[in-house]
Amino acid sequence: MTGTALIIVDAQYDFCEGGSLAVTGGFDVADRLARALHDEEFLARYGLVVTTQDWHIDPGEHFARDGEEPDFQVSWPVHCVAGSEGARIIADLDEEVSRIDTVPVIRVFKGHYSAAYSGFEGRTEDDELLVDRLRALGITAVDIAGIATDFCVKQTALDAAAAGLHTTVLRDYAVGIDSAAVEELLTTGFADAGVAVR
Repeated sequence: MTGTALIIVDAQYDFCEGGSLAVTGGFDVADRLARALHDEEFLARYGLVVTTQDWHIDPGEHFARDGEEPDFQVSWPVHCVAGSEGARIIADLDEEVSRIDTVPVIRVFKGHYSAAYSGFEGRTEDDELLVDRLRALGITAVDIAGIATDFCVKQTALDAAAAGLHTTVLRDYAVGIDSAAVEELLTTGFADAGVAVR
């Protein structure tokens, strides 16, 4: 088994077009990831597939209060409420993830009572921290994809690198919000943090 995991960050309906916190290109990235997972050669690169999901119950100031405008830095529109349609992974992608039977699949839920931008703040379905599960499975490297490059993908990548994992962001399988911020990350920001881009 390869020691590399694929981490798919927050490919959820609320982060795609029509969602409460939509990122342009979200559905396209989810579609590309679904097609990639259907490709046996692509999937063979990995010894583990991880999905992360915002799964908010009461995240405090992360949600703008009623009648207040979100600042889109600390406070945001209500999104990905636990168990809601908006919190679901895009159906075609989720179907491909569910179909995988050659490597383990781990689902991670984050942000129950906090913002939790990073997948490493989340817990598996059996309440284990992601980093602990990765270490138990002998994972030494991660490829990171998903939504959004300049927020949850970024923070997941930074935390992965800080945990000592060889970390790569897959630029063709991620989409961001602020094009200038994304370009800065892809050209210098990730490299400065010890994160590769491919």
